[in-house]
Amino acid sequence: MSVINTNITSMIAQQNLNSSENSLSTSIERLSSGLKINSASDDAAGQAIANRMTSQITGLSQASSNASDGISLAQTTEGALDQVNDNLQRIRELSVQASNGTNSQSDLQSIQDEITQRLDEIDRISSQTAFNGVDVLSKDQTITIQVGANDGETIDIELSEINAKTLGLDSFNVNGYDTTLTASTLSDSSGTAITSTNTSYVDKSGTTVTGGTLSTDADGDYFLTVDGKTYAAEVTLTTSGTTTTASVSIDTDNEVTKKSTSTLTTLDNALNTVDSMRSDLGAVQNRFDSAITNISTTTTNLTSARSGIQDVDYATEVSAMTSAQILQQAGTSVLAQANSMPQQMLSLLQ
Repeated sequence: MSVINTNITSMIAQQNLNSSENSLSTSIERLSSGLKINSASDDAAGQAIANRMTSQITGLSQASSNASDGISLAQTTEGALDQVNDNLQRIRELSVQASNGTNSQSDLQSIQDEITQRLDEIDRISSQTAFNGVDVLSKDQTITIQVGANDGETIDIELSEINAKTLGLDSFNVNGYDTTLTASTLSDSSGTAITSTNTSYVDKSGTTVTGGTLSTDADGDYFLTVDGKTYAAEVTLTTSGTTTTASVSIDTDNEVTKKSTSTLTTLDNALNTVDSMRSDLGAVQNRFDSAITNISTTTTNLTSARSGIQDVDYATEVSAMTSAQILQQAGTSVLAQANSMPQQMLSLLQ
């Protein structure tokens, strides 16, 4: 049917031309962005899936960094323990040397001086070793490292307080006597309050040994000092005429020295404690390495899956763009012809 008022052919041509132009525009957008999903309207489900995968990938990337931090923390702690171990080995060597009966008292004191310095160094290492502001040997604690993109995906690092006290060496002494039980009687013939005096004490075998000092502080509390170590003491005063006699005693658990028949055993136990912690740290480092490898594999697989959902296939899209360009050119030509059809109706009026 030939009509003038309504050009159906032109309308159809315009519709097809618009479709071709939309397809061409979409292809150009995809090729320029490298993505076949540039908005939710392109693929609502695909966009949601790709977004969730992106969250997992970014989370895993940070988890890998966290695991690396965990390795660094463990290495820092292990390095400090290595120094503690070196000091303990030297103390044990000195203890074996001190056990030799040919040593003079001066020799023993020299050995003890180095042992004291070694123990002080262990305490310094304990108090000053830190990773990113976290003290690693100053207290018992659990450090939790997030090694996954989701809740509960963690690895714990168990850290223990390591110092002379926790190793059982806080009063370690190779120069001295066995456990002291009670100080001997001393007197102040002037009858005044005792403030500071030299005294003697009785060792485990009952032998009287001199060299102790009794003193008081500002509050009137008494302290017994022996071989440079100070102990709280109980003093009982008995007055007879012009003489005041004081009996000084200390708790039987309060040892003047810690020289024990099991000195080397104590050191071996300390070394075992350090070795056990180093072993745990080595194991957790291997675990972090495994976690990083697994994270890398998972990230690769997720990235590949996301790429299949949202990345454009250039070969396919270039073909689609070429097709859209041809259709657009053809549509433009056909629309021109469709628009000229009403003009042909005028020939019927001539």
